Amino acid sequence: MQPRRHRMRQRQRRDSAQEWIRSGAAVTVKSYARRYGVDKYAAYDDLTALGFALPDSAQQWAQRPPATPRRTVERGSDQIDDEWWIMLDGRSFFVAGYTSGGAPYGMFADEMLPQDDSQ
Repeated sequence: MQPRRHRMRQRQRRDSAQEWIRSGAAVTVKSYARRYGVDKYAAYDDLTALGFALPDSAQQWAQRPPATPRRTVERGSDQIDDEWWIMLDGRSFFVAGYTSGGAPYGMFADEMLPQDDSQ
């Protein structure tokens, strides 16, 4: 269900459009979309809801195409998913803290001594 605020604007837009149509202006899907600041799919919906006769060429706006999913960025094996590690100049960097100016300080992973977990 759409928010009430949106329906109210749509109702006002359609009321205004009825007056515009009655004025004898050249109304098209494109001119309606431009006049009311909506996309051409909404313009088509509004005009057909008002009973306005549209040419066959306007059928292209009858059905909105399905949304295309956004590409997700895949993390490579060299990227680290940890709040304490960042990539800095293409190298893994452990963030120990931040300066008062916001710059991170810490150590690059390749500068750390290997850890011996056998003990």
